[in-house]
Amino acid sequence: MNQETPGTGLPGGPAAATIEAVRNSWRRVSPVPDVPPADVVELTSLRQLGAVRRHVRALLTASLQADGIRTDDDVEEIVDRAILVIDELASNALRHGTLPARLDLREAGDHWVVVATDSARDELPLPAVDRPAGQGGYGLYVIADLTSAHGVDVDGVTKRVWALLPKHGSPRPE
Repeated sequence: MNQETPGTGLPGGPAAATIEAVRNSWRRVSPVPDVPPADVVELTSLRQLGAVRRHVRALLTASLQADGIRTDDDVEEIVDRAILVIDELASNALRHGTLPARLDLREAGDHWVVVATDSARDELPLPAVDRPAGQGGYGLYVIADLTSAHGVDVDGVTKRVWALLPKHGSPRPE
């Protein structure tokens, strides 16, 4: 008989424990790594996201090339993974946050720190549970899977959702 993981509505086992760990990781406030922004993009609408992706792609590619990564396939794979996370952060700030909103990209050694800031300080990210896959809501799981660390920080007027993206390879050992 399949047991339910308490408080999740999910079947028990390692997968359910992983899902619950990801959900919990978004529930606690954790400060944004203290690195000054290298680039800031004001977020105004979902229609803008294509231009944001192109802009960020150019910045990340230049960053990797400055670090000595010259193989186009390596650069493309790393940048594609980062763009997926950055797009989720930016679109979530616009869909679930309140304007004004912005996206900060920061260089931190062998990582990038990406911060999506919006004015909905009381609306913390909440990963989807028990929702059909076609209805969306699983971006926070993607962010957790593709990053070395992630978190949410709030102050009196803003919410900052951040992710630490590895510049070189996978976020975790396979």
